Amino acid sequence: MDGKRSLSRTLPWLLAAGLLPGLHPASFAQEYPAKTVRVVVANAPGSLNDSVSRIVFSRVGEILGQQFIVDNRPGAGGNIGAEAVAKSAPDGYTLINAVNTIMVVNPFLYSKVGYDPQRDFDAVSMMVKISEVLVVHPSLGVKTVPEFVALAKARPKQIVYASGGNGHPTHLMMELFQRKAGITLVHVPYKGTSPGMQALVSGEVAAFNIGIGLARPHITSGKVRALARTGFPSKDALPDVPPLTATYPDAEYIPWQGIFAPKGTPRDVVARLNAAIARALAAPDVTTRLAALDLTAAATSPAELDKAVRAEMDVNRGLVKSIGLKLD
Repeated sequence: MDGKRSLSRTLPWLLAAGLLPGLHPASFAQEYPAKTVRVVVANAPGSLNDSVSRIVFSRVGEILGQQFIVDNRPGAGGNIGAEAVAKSAPDGYTLINAVNTIMVVNPFLYSKVGYDPQRDFDAVSMMVKISEVLVVHPSLGVKTVPEFVALAKARPKQIVYASGGNGHPTHLMMELFQRKAGITLVHVPYKGTSPGMQALVSGEVAAFNIGIGLARPHITSGKVRALARTGFPSKDALPDVPPLTATYPDAEYIPWQGIFAPKGTPRDVVARLNAAIARALAAPDVTTRLAALDLTAAATSPAELDKAVRAEMDVNRGLVKSIGLKLD
């Protein structure tokens, strides 16, 4: 590691410990942010993660009096963006809004990732939880989850479902559901949720568990049929569709997005960011815009987010192993 890089990673700790004469961690935090902050999104522009980042950090920027810009770094299931942030200076000026799978699935799914969720990141705050719906093509002829399960048991390894990619939350949700329901389906991964939804509408696949916002227009038009919802949808989101937990209490897999900073970011800076994110997520206009995407604001403390990561890593370690999936 060169001297400049070493200093950039060591300086925040010296400040936090009060080891630099004339400087104090409180004054460092009070001055933060003194320049533009970069929020990495490991997804393409226009994705749900991208939209949430722009909505929330526009307000965070107003609260903290500085610009927060979104930097899209898609690729390798989010590993490219996560690695870039992990290797950045821990000064609060580079963050990542990570879909939970980046932190709790990828380390088990990929043979090699360039980061360690616990060693390389400090949790800042959860942002949102994502509500989804299990939808099927009308030609399948089922209207409820029990009917779907009965058909799947009568036709093992014949019903095809889509996902947004191997290891994507839409994949893991269906794998968990299969295990709880005692059924075996056929998985077809697509390069994102939009092509997966198109495949369902066309009848190329028979089922998909996908975000309510993406599925709603096709449910309304009758092109797909909703069987069950997951997560915490708003009271106006598919009120006539029962929750999956009503049939299978332990089959729900709820994706979320959370903010992380490089390991060693000063605690006062993390606290300042956490408070600003909580204020932004509580703002009525932000809440309304997120609800329109069928998302639930879910601000947490850093400790609560860290606890969620640890708990989900324990669950997903076994789930990924049971799937038998390993990616390069």
